[in-house]
Amino acid sequence: MTIHAQENLELYRGNSNYADGEFDEAKVHYEKALTNNPSSYKGTYNLGNANYKQDNFEEAVSIYEQAIAASKSDLEKAEAMHNLGNTYMQSGKFEESIKAYKNSLRLNPNAEDTRYNLAFAKKMMQKEEKQQEDQEQNEDQEEQEENEDKKDQEQEKKDGEDEESDDKGGDKKDSDEEKDKNDSKENEPKDGDQDENGEEESKPQPKPIQLTPREAEQLLEAAKNEDQKIQMQLKKQQKGEPRKIEKDW
Repeated sequence: MTIHAQENLELYRGNSNYADGEFDEAKVHYEKALTNNPSSYKGTYNLGNANYKQDNFEEAVSIYEQAIAASKSDLEKAEAMHNLGNTYMQSGKFEESIKAYKNSLRLNPNAEDTRYNLAFAKKMMQKEEKQQEDQEQNEDQEEQEENEDKKDQEQEKKDGEDEESDDKGGDKKDSDEEKDKNDSKENEPKDGDQDENGEEESKPQPKPIQLTPREAEQLLEAAKNEDQKIQMQLKKQQKGEPRKIEKDW
């Protein structure tokens, strides 16, 4: 069997496994086909498809790029670029997928499936950019709210410290006023307190008026005369007849 015939046999077996969803077995046959013909476009292209089906996107990208290099016509190259675009899109690399679809359409402008995928990739990229923009705005808003909350907390803390300081100042003022009152009370003379000489230190007391001897004698004489008048009036009341109370009728 010739090398070309052996290559085709392995490609046929690989395609049968691929159709049955047996991608590991399919890859084995595609790799055997490439062993027989390393520059086989079909073997490289189909191996890329089997890896794509298994979500081995990074490996698929590398193999599709090899298929593009091994292509012998614009149609084959456009086909490999289309699948390369699909792989990038599945990986979330929308900018790379758009570039691959555009390159494919340059080589095959009539490929409607490529044109559709290009529009879809653009839409997905716009959606991603919008989500990223919204996320950045939300992050900025959250950061701004955090900064405002932090400022509010700092202001509340400062206000609390100022209020506490005012309270302390008021307490100190009240304490000073109370101390002044206490000092004032201590300085006031108290009843019963005595100075160093044993004399009262209380408020000044009124002193009795001092009479001259002549004034004292006159007062005493007046008191005797008043006493005699009172005695005579008492005697008269005892000797007099009781008064008759006449009825008023």
